[in-house]
Amino acid sequence: MIPAPPVTVLIDGSPVEGSIAARLRAGVVVAPLEPYLGEIAQRIETGDNGLRIVFERGERSFAVSIGSRVARAGPAVESLPIAPYLRGGDAFIPLAAVARALGACVDYDGATKTVHVSLEPDPLGTLTPLPGWTAGPGPFQTFAPPATPEAAPRFTGVPKPRRTPIVIDSHE
Repeated sequence: MIPAPPVTVLIDGSPVEGSIAARLRAGVVVAPLEPYLGEIAQRIETGDNGLRIVFERGERSFAVSIGSRVARAGPAVESLPIAPYLRGGDAFIPLAAVARALGACVDYDGATKTVHVSLEPDPLGTLTPLPGWTAGPGPFQTFAPPATPEAAPRFTGVPKPRRTPIVIDSHE
């Protein structure tokens, strides 16, 4: 059996190297979880004794099972080009499928056997307070200027006759 050729992986222009290289298998770049997929996903969870793997980045998730070509990208079912597999105790996953499902752009240069992964910038989230931080007592008072009162009609009594006669000039 001919060993699969190694592939260079660039994430946001920086080379990623691990103790086990990403490989080209059946025309698909496969990579172990660490460091390659660990650089793309913000969180990786394993279940079913390591046979089910869930990748998360931002609001996106992608779940694969070892030996199955069926994956889940959020609620949608997706077909993988090859099934994830174990080799020497390490899980090898189709790199481009995971990266694209998590929102990255992926390009492959066959001449140099290089995968270029461009991650989308992380969306701005809410700030998380440092551990041990507690809010102060009660809500903070906010300055609000008093509302401008509207002029209320004033009753000053019965009207008095005018001192100046009103002259109506009619020119007919």
